[in-house]
Amino acid sequence: MKKIIHTNSLNMRRGIAVGILGLLVSASSCTKDFEKINTPYKDVAVSTASPVALFNQLSRNATNEDYTLYTGVFMPITNQQGVQNVSIPYTNYVSSFWNNYYPDLADYKLLVKLIDENVAPASYTNLRSIATILIASKTLSMLDRYGSIPYSKAGIAAQGPASYRPEYDDELSVYTSVLNDLATAVSAIKTGSAASDQVALGASESYLNNNYDSWIRFGNALRLRYAVRLFAKNAALATPIIADIIGGNKPLPNATSYADMEAMRQSNYGTYPQLLSTNPSYGDRYWYAFREISVTNIRLSSNVWNQMSASNATDGSGIFDPRVYVWFMPNNAGLWVPQPQDKSIAEGSSSLYPNTSSNAPAPPNTLTDNKFSGFNFYMVRDFLAFPYVTLSEADVHFLKAEIYARGMGVAADFAKANQEYQAGLTASVNFWYTYVAKSSSGIWPASKPVLGANAIVDFLAHPRVALIAGDNTGNLNKIITQAWLAALWEAPEAWAIVRRTGLTPKATNYNPQVFNKLPYPGDEAVNNKDNWMKVTNGADPNTQATQKVYWMP
Repeated sequence: MKKIIHTNSLNMRRGIAVGILGLLVSASSCTKDFEKINTPYKDVAVSTASPVALFNQLSRNATNEDYTLYTGVFMPITNQQGVQNVSIPYTNYVSSFWNNYYPDLADYKLLVKLIDENVAPASYTNLRSIATILIASKTLSMLDRYGSIPYSKAGIAAQGPASYRPEYDDELSVYTSVLNDLATAVSAIKTGSAASDQVALGASESYLNNNYDSWIRFGNALRLRYAVRLFAKNAALATPIIADIIGGNKPLPNATSYADMEAMRQSNYGTYPQLLSTNPSYGDRYWYAFREISVTNIRLSSNVWNQMSASNATDGSGIFDPRVYVWFMPNNAGLWVPQPQDKSIAEGSSSLYPNTSSNAPAPPNTLTDNKFSGFNFYMVRDFLAFPYVTLSEADVHFLKAEIYARGMGVAADFAKANQEYQAGLTASVNFWYTYVAKSSSGIWPASKPVLGANAIVDFLAHPRVALIAGDNTGNLNKIITQAWLAALWEAPEAWAIVRRTGLTPKATNYNPQVFNKLPYPGDEAVNNKDNWMKVTNGADPNTQATQKVYWMP
């Protein structure tokens, strides 16, 4: 991705990154005098910062995540992987999203300020709208992770010491504000010839490649996701959103099949390294998480296997879900053997994903201690092409299926629920097989998985999958289970589904540590102590993690 940002803007960004929330956040605890830290930056000139450059930075940072946290904490607690790892010091990994969010919030607020002060602010309507959608996505994700956060008074540290330590907003106020902002942004976007008066973004719009129709669908999809999140807790807030989008037939992703990765990203929102650069700077994000010594030996779990295979036949004859062949691989003997979710059978000492100096993929079935089926070696190594999605088309269809199944803000309708449910399954399968087919990284072997001609039809018809008219309870369980399974590579979304519904599959004898939210980064207790105390009462990280976020039952 081409990074376009002026030097003064970078200095401004650094100042805000240090001053934001007083910088509340850093990789290591900092106890230096706070005003002294911020002095070099509080008077930085920002006259050369441009809205386009700031948006480019927001776009670049759209999917900054911590995949070690996902593989080490989120996937185990959501019952999505067989683990033989030691307990990781999870507090080392709770700060990454926080650290990335607040500089982006500062950039967004400066972007809005610069547009408002421009001589022709109307020409920036689209830019402002899509920047609002991006920061809304990250803000809503912050609420999912941490609960109450500094928001309304955050991101303005450049205004002086009074802004260094902002208060935490209550969650409902942030949800209300952000969802209103999203509705305004989506309705303001100009498309087609109407967009001819808008400032051209060119390569700086690397997220959806200047496709404003896709931005509208993305914004609506975000609104729908959080209306469903909030429905049981606050129907008064959620119902009008659902009625507006579903009842008003507002645009949402609805492709279900994709010619290539460009088509995929227009309906599955996230970062696609292969589309951005031949040598992306993202690094081996998933690969690092899998080969990191404290979280290695990750395996296909018996819990997930039971949702994708009708039997424990080791030859794979019970497999009915075609995504198995993309997501996982057989053990060293070429057999499909999941690891018990409760770790009652140990794997052995060798890593399935060895941390070698070259980090080159070792051919599967060559690691002699590999008893159990693992996550597909080629996929977790494919950092050059693997898409990092935060909201997929499949997610949206499953949300709609749940809405119609439950009658959430609209009349219950089995036929529509079933239609959306099948569309979600189809979109998920096609997404992963399109990715495998179109990956140009050179990681995948010639024998990579190919989707069979009747694979999706057979999948939809399988009795473990198909909805049954009149079986309302069973149908809802299937919808939630498939939404959870489709989000296997969107760990925060899977975590949200688990916490919100309580309907996802669980291994009987497996009781992971309770994680209802992430504890706040340790620096908060130092650099923003008074406000931190108001929301935590001084609780330690493990106690904070048991506290529920706003929409949890």
